[in-house]
Amino acid sequence: MDYGLVLQIIVICAGVLILVADITLLAKRRLSEPISITWGFVAIIFVLGGIILRPSGWTTYLSEVGLILVLLIGFCLIYGLFLASCHISEIMRKQTEMAMDISLLNQEIVELKKDIADREKEILLLINGEEEKEVDKK
Repeated sequence: MDYGLVLQIIVICAGVLILVADITLLAKRRLSEPISITWGFVAIIFVLGGIILRPSGWTTYLSEVGLILVLLIGFCLIYGLFLASCHISEIMRKQTEMAMDISLLNQEIVELKKDIADREKEILLLINGEEEKEVDKK
């Protein structure tokens, strides 16, 4: 069996699977747009690489066990990078949410400071008014 042809078919299928997973995760909002575009380009490169490159000479370098090992390592790397991309997207989304929350909290702090200043003025006016009444009584 020609291992080069098997590798070529697996690379094309991997590219299609990466593209499908990329679109699915983007639709579920698990990947951000820039990271999704990057994975889209990677998928296209896989498909084009599988179509254009003819690894027929690799049969002299790769045995059946070697091909399985290369595919297993490649799968682990791609899967790990995909998981890391999902986590990075989630962290970016949470950072944006936290920045919005901080902005809202800062607005509330400003409003509370204004309320405190207004109440202090009212208290001072009340205290000054009572002091004047006591002075008038004396």
